[in-house]
Parts: sequence; structure tokens; C-alpha cells
Amino acid sequence: RAAAAAGLALDPPEDVHATFLDYAHTWRTTDNVLSPRRGLVTQIELGGGVPGLSTEGFGRVIGRLAWFVPFGPANELAFRAEAGAVLAPSRNGIPESLLFRTGGATTVRGYNFESLGVTQGEAVVGGRYLAILSGEYTRWVWEGIGLAAFVDAGNAADDLSRFRFALGYGLGVRVRSPIGPFRLDVAYGE
Repeated sequence: RAAAAAGLALDPPEDVHATFLDYAHTWRTTDNVLSPRRGLVTQIELGGGVPGLSTEGFGRVIGRLAWFVPFGPANELAFRAEAGAVLAPSRNGIPESLLFRTGGATTVRGYNFESLGVTQGEAVVGGRYLAILSGEYTRWVWEGIGLAAFVDAGNAADDLSRFRFALGYGLGVRVRSPIGPFRLDVAYGE
């Protein structure tokens, strides 16, 4: 109301909704479910907004890959890739939660959570395309405790011709435990 009283134009909020059906399938060939050192994990996720039950009908596809490669008893590499697309002519009419943003501890380290995406004025909103790549080297220096170095690159965009990778890199500590691995990372985003 203060903005209206000051004579500023306000865009009405976009009221969008989707009845979204989703299917995901994971293939895992790793040596350990909780803390893999060797193997491959792949996942495909397919979904869509049902026409007539959603503001706009659309499709959504995401592919994920994690590859773990040990070399010697104390060294390992981990590679990760993720790509996604919302299949629609524009993002208009698609709920923000079904578009893509990235950044944060599990995607592009060195950036705030979901701070990468389409810039609109001062805000970052979701885009129709996503790509993330990551490489990590871990050297196990004590029983169950390792030091890691990593590089992440990724972003989300609404137009593939404007897609630019944001780069993050850093160092971390890894701890293996009976309930799964723990990580402590310090990262810098360019």
C-alpha cells in the first residue's frame, strides 16, 4: 500500500498453479550405499504439469550422474553432473518451485543457497534450464578422516544462448561414520 500511495506502479502477483506428476528412477552400482568409493549412480526424473489442471501444460526432465573412482588405498575422485530442462515456450505460468535455481552446499559451493538463476532486477528467479558439473579429490590422511579439494560449476537460465557457468572452488574435511559421511567445506564463488 505504501508503494501505491507513493504513486509507484505495482505488478499484480502472478497466480499460477500446477498439478504435477513426476517419476524418478535411480540405477546404483556402487561399493557402498552410504559412503561410496567406487561405482556409478545415475538418475532420470520425468514429470509434467497436466494440461487443464495447471496454469500451463509443460514437461520437465532432469538427469543426474555421480561417478566415484578410487586410485590407491588413500585417494579418490568423485565427479558429478546434473542437467535439467522445463519443456515449455516460456516460464510464464509455471510455478517457481518447478523452475531451476542453484547454488549452495550440495550444488555450486561458494554461492548462497539458490542464488544462481535468472536475474530480474534485484531478485534471482528460476529458469527453464539447469547444468551443474563438479569434480572432487579426497586424500584420506587418517582412518576415516580425509582432506578434499573441489571445483563446482553451474547455473540456471531461461535462454540457453545466455547460459554462463558460475565457478566455485574450495577445500574441505571429510569424515566417514557409521551413519554416513560428514563434510565441512570452505568455498569461494567467483
